[in-house]
Amino acid sequence: MLARCRASRLLCVSRHRIKPLITLTNHFATHSHSLHCQSPRILTASNRLVLQYSTIPFCTPHRLNSTMATPTLEHNRLRLDMSPSEIKAHTEDIIAKARKQYDEIAALTPDQCNFESVIKKMATVDTWLGIETNNVTFPQYVSPDKAVRDAAVEANKLLDEFEIQQSMREDLFKAVQATSAKKEQLDPESARLLEFTERDFKRNGLALPKEKRDELEKLKKKLADASTEFSKNMNEDKTEVLFTKDELEGMPDDFLEGLTKKVDEKDGVEKYAVTMKYPDIIPTMRMAKREETRKRLDIANGQKCQANVAILESAVAVREQIAKLLGYKDHASYILEVKMAKDTKSVDEFLKKLRERLTPFGQKELQRLLELKKKEKASRNEPFDNKINSWDFQYYNRLLLESEYSVNDEEIKQYFSLETVTQGMLDLYQTVLSIRFKEVEKPPVWHADVRLFEVFDHSGEFMGHFYLDLHPREGKYTHAAVFGLQPGCELPDGKRQYPVAAMVANFSKPTAAKPSLLKHSEVTTYFHELGHVMHQICSVTRFSRFHGTRVERDFVEAPSQMLENWCWEAGILQKLSAHYEKGPSHPLPNNLIESLVKAKNVNAALLNLRQIFFGWFDFTLHTTRSGGISTTDLWNKLREEVTLIPGTPNTWPAAAFGHIMGGYDAGYYGYLWSQVFSADMFFSRFKVEGVQNPATGLSYRKDILGPGGSRDGMDMLRNFLGREPRDEAFLKSIGLVEVEEGAAGGAPVVV
Repeated sequence: MLARCRASRLLCVSRHRIKPLITLTNHFATHSHSLHCQSPRILTASNRLVLQYSTIPFCTPHRLNSTMATPTLEHNRLRLDMSPSEIKAHTEDIIAKARKQYDEIAALTPDQCNFESVIKKMATVDTWLGIETNNVTFPQYVSPDKAVRDAAVEANKLLDEFEIQQSMREDLFKAVQATSAKKEQLDPESARLLEFTERDFKRNGLALPKEKRDELEKLKKKLADASTEFSKNMNEDKTEVLFTKDELEGMPDDFLEGLTKKVDEKDGVEKYAVTMKYPDIIPTMRMAKREETRKRLDIANGQKCQANVAILESAVAVREQIAKLLGYKDHASYILEVKMAKDTKSVDEFLKKLRERLTPFGQKELQRLLELKKKEKASRNEPFDNKINSWDFQYYNRLLLESEYSVNDEEIKQYFSLETVTQGMLDLYQTVLSIRFKEVEKPPVWHADVRLFEVFDHSGEFMGHFYLDLHPREGKYTHAAVFGLQPGCELPDGKRQYPVAAMVANFSKPTAAKPSLLKHSEVTTYFHELGHVMHQICSVTRFSRFHGTRVERDFVEAPSQMLENWCWEAGILQKLSAHYEKGPSHPLPNNLIESLVKAKNVNAALLNLRQIFFGWFDFTLHTTRSGGISTTDLWNKLREEVTLIPGTPNTWPAAAFGHIMGGYDAGYYGYLWSQVFSADMFFSRFKVEGVQNPATGLSYRKDILGPGGSRDGMDMLRNFLGREPRDEAFLKSIGLVEVEEGAAGGAPVVV
């Protein structure tokens, strides 16, 4: 899943701002030092903000010790080492300098307004502003220092307010309108930039009377503050449950070794602390044999971040107000206007038809789990309640995989050490995409766990940088996501700015006895997220507005979802694996690979119904009049109706539904929508021409990754496929129909 930048407000001024998205796999599962710390790998640069249009308007690169210097680091314009006071001062400086540039544009007379003086200059400010705002806001997700994180949150609020103000400026809108009226002959990407800029101003309410614009500006600021607070509450959550070793029956020793021990104040007994972070809660929900243990953990997870309930409900109401002010029926109609789906009818039909198709299969899968639970309860001499509860699904799903498909996560992960997977994955991307990676030694980073890589084309041309920050720590962003920190684009002097991205995840840390070992689902997540990185790196556009993942929101996941298919190919799995004790000569055995692939679509209907539920919850919230709507009541109602599994009483899981406040509002359906396209791309091209075929990979780079958002997603798909997209491959990918590789038919978005 993509840790995506914020939506456009002013020539996509905020598009470079961080807006994390949680990976698809995460919702399948469940819901100090400063940056100047003592590691020799930590950035120690001290840069000053410069914005002059007589020269390239970007901050100076890292000033590194000669022993740390790497030739390509001069292209990395990030500065992520600021103290809280520096973040505050830098934010104020950013706002002052950006406002000055916008004032100059707004002061132009209609005769002076043209693409060069208005749109291109705004694009230059946009590019500069994107990097500088990431410098002061990205630390809220990754800094080891709480004071720095808090300062970054405050910077986020100030920049939100500033961006909203600029997006509502009538004088800037008039400059854009005057430019549009000139009807200059422009190249396709420049024409698209002008069109989108004028469209965005209109969507920001500039066609409204002043009193309505003032009201809209206040509502947008309120919404931005709510989003920041919601995210902060999630990142700072410290919910944990204490268990004795007996209560954690079924958990492996290496898992217990990684837990913190604490004395329970209730009874004075030292116990294991299980947090709500993925490396803790997911294995426990899957493996803890005692139902009461899983239930307690499920309740705790569903009760975290209670303050976010009111924040979410207020945000939904504000979104509705904004949509009505702008003349839209509801918030979903406003959001969908600029997506592939275009309108609410298309999304409603898509979700309904897919639900109808999946529900009979889901009912059969549920019955199978009930039979397994009944049998297991009898063997443990425990009562059987004839229900699959929310704390049961992951546990019995695992038992089913182990008992009927011989898929044992604990056995399989012995072959997937993080280091082996990383190397194998990078090798594979190098082959398929015809690129090369080189790790930077002693890189300037924000924590000693972080690694930095250079990327080169097969011709030797430099392409960009990416960071890997893969282990959990206190206060860090709790999901898996990719952050676009520096967009690739053309600079005012004609030179290129190269992209920089960061993948942030929470894979278990190594222990004294074992390296970090990944479950196969985590390998798939890793592959997916690195796919977002490759989208950032391989994109080549003229303007930062269209770089990388800045495509339609309901298309953005398709390229990475397509790459997940490699994780189910026998030959690829062997290249990604090696027993952590026995070495490279012992990859994942054929019998385990066969079992894993055979089990790929076990409970696929229930898992996809869960995704439909998330999409429907989001869609219903944003198409229903919000007056007094209870997100908890709606969640519980739809949870049982759609997933066939009831929610847990006295919990409020929507309070941790980060997507809905992180840029996916009225857009969660896009995960399944884009899977239609991702499956078609894989089965129609790569599966036919070779999953490691560099020629197909180069075609993928050229037609899908390279254009970024400079073309419509549907046009890119047609170019890559050589025809209209179709849906059979998607149905095959989840085991509902059989089609021959390369064959397809039907519609792309209505399944």
